[in-house]
Amino acid sequence: MRVEIIYSKASLSFLDKNRQTLSQDQSDTLLIKGVKKLYKLSIESVDIKAMKGEKGVYRIRKGNVRIVFTIDENGTVLALFVGAIDFRGNAYK
Repeated sequence: MRVEIIYSKASLSFLDKNRQTLSQDQSDTLLIKGVKKLYKLSIESVDIKAMKGEKGVYRIRKGNVRIVFTIDENGTVLALFVGAIDFRGNAYK
């Protein structure tokens, strides 16, 4: 299965402004580890939870940064749509 990660414009903007906090490579690694943990392919040490009130939306916590994303399965392609990456207080707004 192939994994495709698609970032929103706001997410890319956050990553550009806060490279010292979280880089795009680190974000990609966290997302892949999180998906492996969700699908029980491996035991990863990633703090991932399903968001309450929204079906199919998950968040990954890395320090005070949150990555909010959805998963779309299309046969052999697993698409991750990253809607928001922001600090704890702003990510859920």
